[in-house]
Amino acid sequence: MMCIGLSRKYRGLRRLPTASPPVKVLKLGLVLVALVALVAVHTANASSPLSVTYTINFINYYTSSSVKSYVVYSVNLVNENASAVKVTVGFKLPPYSTIVYASNGYFMKGYDVYWNVSINPFETVTLNVEFQNPLISGYIINFNYLINGSAGLSQVINGSSGIRLTLLVNASNILGLPLTYNAYLPLQNNINFYYSPPPTGLVSIGTGDYVYWSGEIPMNGSIGLNITFITTGSGNWSAINLGTLTLSSSIDLYYYLSYLSTVINQLNTTMLRLNNIPYIRPISGNATILLNDLYQLSYLLNTTAALYRQSAYYINSTRVIESLLLLQVYEVDYALRAEYGVLGKLNSTIPMVSTSLRQIMSNLTQLNNEIINLQYEVISDVVYAYGEIEQYNLTLMELIPILNTANGTLAGFYQYLGYVQGNLTNLYNEINSLDINGKVKADVLGKLSKLINDVEAMRETVLKLEGYVSEAEMGVVAASRQLSEVAYQLNTRGTAIVVTLTNISNTLVKTNQSVYSLYIALNYLGNVLNSTTTTLNSTLGKLNEALSVPTSLYGNLTGIINGLLLTSSQLQNASMRLMNIYFNVTGQYILFSTAINQSLQYQRASVLGELYRYEAYYGVARGMYNQYLSNLIINASPTPTVDIIVEQTSIVNLPIILNTKYISMVLSNITSISPSTTSGRDSNRVSSGLGLYASVAAALALAAGLILNKRKYITGNATYRP
Repeated sequence: MMCIGLSRKYRGLRRLPTASPPVKVLKLGLVLVALVALVAVHTANASSPLSVTYTINFINYYTSSSVKSYVVYSVNLVNENASAVKVTVGFKLPPYSTIVYASNGYFMKGYDVYWNVSINPFETVTLNVEFQNPLISGYIINFNYLINGSAGLSQVINGSSGIRLTLLVNASNILGLPLTYNAYLPLQNNINFYYSPPPTGLVSIGTGDYVYWSGEIPMNGSIGLNITFITTGSGNWSAINLGTLTLSSSIDLYYYLSYLSTVINQLNTTMLRLNNIPYIRPISGNATILLNDLYQLSYLLNTTAALYRQSAYYINSTRVIESLLLLQVYEVDYALRAEYGVLGKLNSTIPMVSTSLRQIMSNLTQLNNEIINLQYEVISDVVYAYGEIEQYNLTLMELIPILNTANGTLAGFYQYLGYVQGNLTNLYNEINSLDINGKVKADVLGKLSKLINDVEAMRETVLKLEGYVSEAEMGVVAASRQLSEVAYQLNTRGTAIVVTLTNISNTLVKTNQSVYSLYIALNYLGNVLNSTTTTLNSTLGKLNEALSVPTSLYGNLTGIINGLLLTSSQLQNASMRLMNIYFNVTGQYILFSTAINQSLQYQRASVLGELYRYEAYYGVARGMYNQYLSNLIINASPTPTVDIIVEQTSIVNLPIILNTKYISMVLSNITSISPSTTSGRDSNRVSSGLGLYASVAAALALAAGLILNKRKYITGNATYRP
């Protein structure tokens, strides 16, 4: 018979002689979010006296000839109030369901199963119903396996040492949500095991040792196990039972919905922050206007330089004609006064442009400070969350040695009770063999028999406690692993955001430096214009002197022409420098605005995509939660919040390796002994032969029982066999 554990009511199941492992169920990871959600549950439902956990387990039991499918609905009710609570609990079974087992005290209404229960203060009540239904197909994984390339390999394999079997297992996620999984395989004597991938660890459950694998099956992904068995012996009875491989997968819908809700809120907050960072278009628009003024200023300087050169040409071409010299002086005077007006306008324009550039630098500095503040906020949030995770992880790790010590103590106590039971059994046999008064003997044997039964009951209780402690220890280890993974993911994403913000900040700093260079160039230009204005004032003074003394003007024209040409060259050089600055700054502004806008658009699109993805997951999980919640009936006021767990358990009954040649030889030797030819001293030999025959028959009966397509599970002291 195979012992199969189903959901939470089967914690601490006895390990039967076939070494079949109990089914281990773990909740979905991301323990940090689950802990936060757990606090929220107790806060939001502080007025509800009931804590409710509803588990749906789809079970498939595989043998060489068939697959048996079962569905188990289980509800765990905890009264967290100081007074008793009466409640009606039930399940709505699908049509055409056949009940295999239900907890005591149930009654039916159509396909609905009900219990009326009274829960004492701080007491826990668990109710279960197991049924078969030909229409059920709501599985969460696709499970397939092959033994030596075949799914229908015989349940009994003839042979002894040197037999090699390869088990290939594949489980694919068809739910569309992340699932956790656990796989258990019993360790056996006389067998060498080879695994791919390597197991997660080794665990003792009851009196047996198991290797186990645990992890996550990603959405629309799969996991595979490759296990090779090589027998090195045939055992005491020339039969080796490989046991069963148990693979369970689960998702806690309530805590997963809480996790998704938290992630969606965080993404909405991030999206709001990104939307509050403005585009660079307003600053870029102001820069375009200022750069246009800079271009016009360069054009004016170049035009002024050309006018000076033209004036010098006119003066030089007409100085040989004394009659026209005075007229030329008037023309130059008029031109110089016009240029003086132009330079005056330029002198008033440069401070305006400088003020605008200072405003640009201020805007860039303010935007850079906002990005730096956002960077500090991201670093602060990541550091705080990482510290909280580490604190929870330390607390979990402190529990492991405590649970391990408790497990060892219970195992020792279990062995000691076995020793006491053996001694009592020997004493019972010795007294039974004595030839004493019948009534006295019967009284003593009755008391010894009761004492032996009490010791047996104590052993069963200790074994159950050992199972509880082992399960708690594995749960703590798995929770610690999930916390470490969450810390790693959090640190990775926080680092990526900080790097992006740092790149944006560096771009802003470079652009601000370019704007500052333009500001310095304008100040230099102002100095050049001031110098040019001074030169014009000097030239106008000389022209006035020429007008007052026309006869001596001709001799001074050479110096005036040289001064005009020098001033023209200075103005032209200043115009070229301004034009170079104009092109450089224009290119920098285009690159800067494009880079910032593209980075912000990418960040917004990335966050928005993540938001849509998690909202889709939330919709799928919420629909599944509501679907299963509609099958649960709880008449309690106020209505409690229900934690829903969906599980799927696959149990593969592995073959038995049986040395039929050896067993046939033993039977042949037994049947060769004739009872009619034995007498006297040979009667002991006949009795011994019959005892050996009985032992071999028992071994064959055990082997036959191991391959029956039946399931057995134990609840309390009652055993049910569907």
